[in-house]
Amino acid sequence: MSVRVRGAAGAALLLAALLFHTGASACPVDETEPASPLAPLSSPSPPPKPPRLWDSETTAITAGVLVGVPVLGYFTWWRVDGRSTFAFANERWFQGDTYAGGADKASHIFAGYFGTQMLQSAYRGVGKTPVESRALALGVVALTGALVEVGDGYSKYGFAWEDIAANTIGSLLATGIDAWRLRDTVGLRFGYVKTLVPDACCRYGGYGDDYSKEIYAADLKLEGFLPRLGVRPGPARFFLLSVTYGTKGYRYSAAPLRERNVGLELGLNLREILVAAGVSEKPLWGKVLLGIATYFRFPYTSFGWHYDLNHGTWSGPDTGDRFDPGSIIYD
Repeated sequence: MSVRVRGAAGAALLLAALLFHTGASACPVDETEPASPLAPLSSPSPPPKPPRLWDSETTAITAGVLVGVPVLGYFTWWRVDGRSTFAFANERWFQGDTYAGGADKASHIFAGYFGTQMLQSAYRGVGKTPVESRALALGVVALTGALVEVGDGYSKYGFAWEDIAANTIGSLLATGIDAWRLRDTVGLRFGYVKTLVPDACCRYGGYGDDYSKEIYAADLKLEGFLPRLGVRPGPARFFLLSVTYGTKGYRYSAAPLRERNVGLELGLNLREILVAAGVSEKPLWGKVLLGIATYFRFPYTSFGWHYDLNHGTWSGPDTGDRFDPGSIIYD
């Protein structure tokens, strides 16, 4: 394991290494008496101490997330919808009669995955080992998700253990992908699709957010997958296969019109296309651009067939935007 050293300590170690390789001695030898060939010229220096896990930079990153996310939650959700008593919510998972049809759980899985990937990079940037970075990121994401749910407990949303579990599932996925070096082979993305919602005059109503324009993808990247099978990817490296999930109408449309769509898609690997075009992570703009291409599903870059679990019907090929929201006629 390599140890990163800085400042005067690093200069001293480099100087000692230089003296060792050039045959010079760091300590003068007394020429009045011959030195015994078995006696060392100097006592060995103690090994450098390993870097502390909780240095100032690591503490700043961790505290920033653990404090910043709940503060953001307060101004975004809880300040307006707060309540004086703590309440639990039984949101369940991907069932058709949940308030979002499971799209909110897909969003929590992606949030846990994305947050863990970002924190792993941040901790590595301040000198943590890969194992330390994965452990810190996993713990911070899980704890942050729990803190957010405590805040939800004092709001109209209520405390939902399922959200904590979904966050942790996403974080575990990111941890395993990094540990097994699968970032070039599998990943998760989030995107928007252009779809209709009922006009404001004729909406059904409902609780929570509307997820009709959101879609979540689990990707198999051919650029990394085919070489693992001993196959040269060639032009296939610019494509990926995806399983997608998205719901329609779970806030603004009547229950008979709502959809839960599981899709099978073929899409463009935009990150690999940018790399082939010469975009590098060395400049900040390149790193940001490649990050967006890695985690965001751009509209009209993936097409496939989608199965509506609520109605047992297929649609496609399309990009997951097909939806007839209907309208509500009030007497």
